[in-house]
Amino acid sequence: MRKKLSILLILILSVTKAWGAGNIYFCGGSAEKKIALTFDDGPNDTSLSKILNLLKEEEIKASFFFIGRNIKAKKEQVKKTFDDGHLVLNHSYSHLNFQKASKEEIVKEIEKTNLYISDIIGLTPTLYRPPYGINTANVKLAVKQIGMDIILWNVDGEDWNSKKTVKEIVEIQKKQTKNGSIILMHTQPDKYTSYEALKVLIPYYREQNYEFVRLDELLRVNAYKK
Repeated sequence: MRKKLSILLILILSVTKAWGAGNIYFCGGSAEKKIALTFDDGPNDTSLSKILNLLKEEEIKASFFFIGRNIKAKKEQVKKTFDDGHLVLNHSYSHLNFQKASKEEIVKEIEKTNLYISDIIGLTPTLYRPPYGINTANVKLAVKQIGMDIILWNVDGEDWNSKKTVKEIVEIQKKQTKNGSIILMHTQPDKYTSYEALKVLIPYYREQNYEFVRLDELLRVNAYKK
């Protein structure tokens, strides 16, 4: 009994609210059938709008990691995403490969994007997704210095891969998804693969009794600074 209680305590501490900055999340807890849809790379006038409309029709709330350089000319899309009840989060300013970047360079990229976001929605994100999932020592130090957490994923249907068909993307996601999954998808300009896959996946996930939630609910963290 003591062993079971110890394991349960470790599990709870690993998936509930983060008590300090610099935490790294790949998924939430497995006790409940909750999953989080997350979308990288927007905003834009094409695929983002279609996905937002679909999510609204299906009454699903999701989490969007936006690129800072895309935000400047797409403020209305950012505001609409937020007003629809989704999380608007940080995916760096330039979406560069930060494998060899210094801590200072990464801090600048994150803070610049946070400023663009807070200027539009009035809130500063605490959740950051590094481009390509690159998570070097400098990325970790930068994020911790700013007081944010890193969000990665445990489901990737490769909707970003132009060689993958919608059917292949759907099958990959079906196989990888489990309780607490953080699902990686994209809103890339003029590319509708994610949208088409979602139209198949949403009813499938509901048939499996999954509940769609935002990252703050899945991970029990604050998505914005107080």
